[in-house]
Amino acid sequence: MKTSTKNLLIGIVVVILAVVVASWIVNIALAFLAAAIKFALIALVAVVLLIVVGVWWARTRD
Repeated sequence: MKTSTKNLLIGIVVVILAVVVASWIVNIALAFLAAAIKFALIALVAVVLLIVVGVWWARTRD
């Protein structure tokens, strides 16, 4: 096998590995981002519910 062909094959393998690793990292990052957004939405809904319950509680106590 010629050196140039060998280098070309090594380059192709390295590029494929880089793409696979990059997509894996992006998938993990997106999973963490989705989890963070989900927790933020849950916290937001909880705060809104607490405010609504607090207002309702204040009105019913009077």
